Amino acid sequence: MSAGRTVAILHGAVPPDAPPDDQDTLLQVEVVAGGLKRLGYEATPVPITLDLAAMVRRLEEMNPAVVFNLVESIGGVGRHLHLPAAVMDAMGVPYTGCGTTALFETTDKLIAKRRLAEAGIATPAWLTEDGPDNGMTGRMIVKPVAEDASIGIDAGSVVTGVTAARRRMAEMQARRNGDWFAEAFLDGREFNIAMLELPERASDDPLVLPAGELCFIAFPPGMPRIADYAAKWDESSLGYRHTPVRLGIPPEDAPLVEQMKTIAATCWRLFGLRGYARMDFRCDEAGRPYVLEINPNPALSHDTGFARMLGRAGMSFDQGIDAIVRSALRRHEPLRQAV
Repeated sequence: MSAGRTVAILHGAVPPDAPPDDQDTLLQVEVVAGGLKRLGYEATPVPITLDLAAMVRRLEEMNPAVVFNLVESIGGVGRHLHLPAAVMDAMGVPYTGCGTTALFETTDKLIAKRRLAEAGIATPAWLTEDGPDNGMTGRMIVKPVAEDASIGIDAGSVVTGVTAARRRMAEMQARRNGDWFAEAFLDGREFNIAMLELPERASDDPLVLPAGELCFIAFPPGMPRIADYAAKWDESSLGYRHTPVRLGIPPEDAPLVEQMKTIAATCWRLFGLRGYARMDFRCDEAGRPYVLEINPNPALSHDTGFARMLGRAGMSFDQGIDAIVRSALRRHEPLRQAV
């Protein structure tokens, strides 16, 4: 029998010399553990590597009521983040957040963009390392295919023309490995729409939280309006200090926000998301929103956009954690009854 109040907090092991984006995982573990303890759970961190057999043994020893899945990468590689979920599916272990398929499809940005385009959802045009140029011109931004946290993105990521984009992709592949692509750079406003599954509602009917806008304040001429790696992780950088997230969206933007909320809910159902997720949007010069990325299991700590959006919706951080855990337990209940 499962220890009914035991929660394993699963996360990628973080070495002492890990970069800031990986170190942030430990902060999330600490904050989530605190919330779980206040809710009456016994929370135990479980760091993992690609030795997934060791993960299986540890979870079998613990026999937790639920696993809180905070895996964002394994060994610093984001492409691996769906593997623990696949193993837990095979084990029949309940875990929070998005499932294996959704994690795989949204982590690979090219798969996600193709699915969005096929569904008629606007996403910026893109260019792969060896694919056709699709008639693309103008400014583009070069990104890693399967990494988050703005890894590998800086001012040099924004280039002009296909030739420059392919050159940048080749440079980044040589420098950091992995796959890279370019997408049309939209120099408009940027928004985040987050969603939370509630245990009292159908899983395909999440609560859509109040929108946030990523503002670019007093960027000097020539500096791309992007949240690059330094803007997210280097407190001394101009980008870090000049990219606040505004939650009080002006009333005149209500129609735009409602449009993005509708698109976000459509994406939730399209990718079979669950638990909690965040959609990132950019607008073009005409103000039309495009889906940039779909972020399953976005970062959880008191100062993240997701936590602040919860507060804007009238929910405490602990209430959000409780909803995430109870939704995971509800999904697993039919399996327990079948056994």
